Amino acid sequence: MQRIVLVIRDRGRRDIVAFHPTEQAAREALADYVREQTPEASDSDNDAELIAAYFADESVALYTIAGVPAAKC
Repeated sequence: MQRIVLVIRDRGRRDIVAFHPTEQAAREALADYVREQTPEASDSDNDAELIAAYFADESVALYTIAGVPAAKC
């Protein structure tokens, strides 16, 4: 079983590391984060464009979504 990790680094804010059950859930959380940071864009229905615009300058903010294998105990 694989878990999905979302990492967000945004200048001037604490880094966010959050685990999600699916990639879709991680992408939804990322879109929610961007909407919280840019209330004027909260009416956008296109999450991909909203996220791309917010993270366009990687020297200011960046994110990654990656699969992490679950540990076997």
